[in-house]
Amino acid sequence: MTLRKTGPQASYRLIRCLLRMLSRIPRKLLGAAAFPIGRLWYAVDRRHRRIALENLTLAMGSQMSPKEIRGTAKANFIQLARTALEIPALLKLTPDNVDDYIVFSGQEHYYQALSRGKGILFFTAHLGNWELMALAFSFKFGTPFHVMARVLDFEPMDRMMREIRGLSGNTLINKNNSAAIVTRLLNENQVVGILLDQNASWYEGVYVPFFGRIVCTNKGLAMFALRYGAAVLPAFNTRQPDGRYLTVFEPPVELIRTGDVSRDIEENTALFNRIIEKHIRAAPDNWLWIHRRWRIKGIPERARRKLKLPPEIGAP
Repeated sequence: MTLRKTGPQASYRLIRCLLRMLSRIPRKLLGAAAFPIGRLWYAVDRRHRRIALENLTLAMGSQMSPKEIRGTAKANFIQLARTALEIPALLKLTPDNVDDYIVFSGQEHYYQALSRGKGILFFTAHLGNWELMALAFSFKFGTPFHVMARVLDFEPMDRMMREIRGLSGNTLINKNNSAAIVTRLLNENQVVGILLDQNASWYEGVYVPFFGRIVCTNKGLAMFALRYGAAVLPAFNTRQPDGRYLTVFEPPVELIRTGDVSRDIEENTALFNRIIEKHIRAAPDNWLWIHRRWRIKGIPERARRKLKLPPEIGAP
C-alpha cells in the first residue's frame, strides 16, 4: 500500500513517525548512506540521469570532459541523496548546536543590508542544503525568515515540510499569492527568501542568459527590489570536507537603474543569474542538475509577439 492510497492524515502521521525515528540516527551515519544510495539512484534512474548529463554538458561542456561530466553527475546524485537524508537531522537543529551543522561567512553584509531599513530580499538557489541554510539562518541570527515556496503536490509531505521549515520561526509564503504579503514584510524591514534558479512559466518570467543560454527566470525578485528599494542579499551554501555547510553572504547587489522599467527588470534578473552561476561553477556537484532548467515551454503566439521574442524562443 502506497502513501498516496492512504488518507492524508494517516500518510502525514506515517511520514512524521518515520522522520522522527530516522532523526535518532547520527547525522554523519545517515550522510554516509548517501554514497551507496546516490550511486544506486544514478544507476537505475535513467530519466534524471539523462537530464543531469544533458544539463551538465550544456552548461559545463566547454570546461569539462565527458568523463568529468559523468563524475560530476554521480557526485551530484550523492549530494542530492545526502540532502534528502539530512532532513530528519533538521528536527534536532537548535541554536545551541547550529555550528555543528553549518558555518557562516560575510555576516557583515547581512547587517549592512538590514541597516538600510527597507527589508531584505535574500536570494539563493538549490545549492548545497538549502533547507538547512534557511533554518540555521534564523537560529543563528535570531531573525524570522519568510520563504517564498511552491506548495508540494503531495499534501502530507507538504504539511511535514512546513512544520520542519517552521522550527526556527520561519514562515512560508505561497508564491502564487505573494505580492501583498511580500510588500508588507519589506515595509516592516523583514527578510524574504527567494530561490531563483528554477524554470519559470513564460507569463511570470523574463528571458535572460544562464550559463550562456537563454532561460525563463522569475522576474519577481527584480520587480520587488526596484519598486520598494529592498536590499538584495545573495547567500549560497555548499558542503565542506568536514561534513558541515558553509554559507557565504555576498555584499548587497547594486541594482541597475536606467529608468526603463522593463529593461531594468531584465538586466537585474540577468545579473542575479550571473551570481547564481558563479556559485554553481564553484561547486558544480552541489546544484540541482536534475531540474530541467533550460526547458522553455510553448508560448502562445500573441504573448510571444508582445514579449518581442525571437522565433527560436518559446515557439509552439
